[in-house]
Amino acid sequence: MRTRTRLLSAFAAAASLVASAADASPRALLIGVGDVRSAPLPAIDVDIDNMRKVATIIGFKPDEIKVLYDEQATYANVRQALATWVHDGVGANDKVLIYFSGHGTRVADAQSANGQDDALVMHDVLLQGHGQVKNVLLGRDLGAAIAKIPSHEVLVLVDACHSGSATRDIQLGNLSLGTSVAVTRFFSYPGMPEAVPAGTATRGFTVARAMDTPAGSENYAALSAARDDELATGTENGGMFTLGVTGAIQDAARDGKHPTVEDLRQAATQYIALHLKEGDRSHPVADGNPRLIRGELALIPLKDGQGPTWQSLVALAGKGQPVLKIVAGNGQQIRVGDRIVLEVAVPREGYLNVVTVDSQDRATVLYPNKYNTANEVKAGAFRFPTPQMNFVVRAAEPTGPSLVVAFLTDKKVNLLDLGVEGRDAAGKMQQAFTEVNSRATRALVVDAREDQIAAGTLTVRVDAKTQ
Repeated sequence: MRTRTRLLSAFAAAASLVASAADASPRALLIGVGDVRSAPLPAIDVDIDNMRKVATIIGFKPDEIKVLYDEQATYANVRQALATWVHDGVGANDKVLIYFSGHGTRVADAQSANGQDDALVMHDVLLQGHGQVKNVLLGRDLGAAIAKIPSHEVLVLVDACHSGSATRDIQLGNLSLGTSVAVTRFFSYPGMPEAVPAGTATRGFTVARAMDTPAGSENYAALSAARDDELATGTENGGMFTLGVTGAIQDAARDGKHPTVEDLRQAATQYIALHLKEGDRSHPVADGNPRLIRGELALIPLKDGQGPTWQSLVALAGKGQPVLKIVAGNGQQIRVGDRIVLEVAVPREGYLNVVTVDSQDRATVLYPNKYNTANEVKAGAFRFPTPQMNFVVRAAEPTGPSLVVAFLTDKKVNLLDLGVEGRDAAGKMQQAFTEVNSRATRALVVDAREDQIAAGTLTVRVDAKTQ
């Protein structure tokens, strides 16, 4: 059976003879620009949080991930990071990830085909008269920077668009994202070059190949959110493209699969089609080295507390006052199908959210829920579910360790309202328990920074059901 190439894999066997793992310098550069004059974008911070998860699952450690967000994401800083962070010390077999979330645009460029080039808008973008824009990263400049990276395995993800008009509204065809109107990720300015005629182009954001790089020998695979005659879409829960890629990576890691860049393209396309009406859908495009596009991503398995969601919630709980106690009513060793009763010692009145993370890193809000939507509690022992509550909590697969985390906030934070994928087209909750998304955890992060949360954790083990 033919062995398929592993994109972003660990050292090849031959490479391991001359370099140890300690010498490896994999690097991820995550760029997010939502704070743009006259054209702000929502939830770019959520996109960055989601891409941190993706980077972790691909195998990057925290100190291998650099984030440039809003005021940090200036043109000079991004160019410097491309020249140093993802370059210096990076070897041929080191994996590199470059991600951008924000506005795209078009600019006049005599050195590019048709006299124009795609560009990514930086935080300090400036308009310098009719048709003149400064501090945007041209596709050919990004391509030149990537070509200089010593790695032979560079993955580029771009959640932006570079065509059309930013003035029209996009109506979501499905309210499970918690909003009825989305926004386009295109920066429009007076005098910009005319759009490519609809239907005449199929490429996405062009990471222009260096002049001395033959086709098929590129060191990167790029995946962009939209063709160059389409618009990429953002929502208050993040970019459609980023949400689709994140979900595909997480699902693959849970199933022990190794998706290709082409698999990610198809998954993101399906996700966008699920949430947008036909005329508003974009079609993600893969570009670069065909071998890398078809190569498999080596992912860490999401199991037994190794996943980024488990780790981030534990870290977040550690930032709160450790005064919230959780007790499992039937002990910490349970079997699939057993009923679970939890008791939380609440030190003061506030808003309580209880989350569980299973052994495959899937986080679910236990309280509040569809049956008890309010989460304001008083000081004392809070026990749920009680006989008066019209729901039960049962241990379910997957087996293995499960984490329970309780957060008490002074300000109103309700994860049921923020975890929106469990809603129907009218916005009504359809599931008793909804999954936690990055937008929900972002709300807790804000309170944690202000020292307004108390937290507690409990780890239980779920065993298979006895015969």
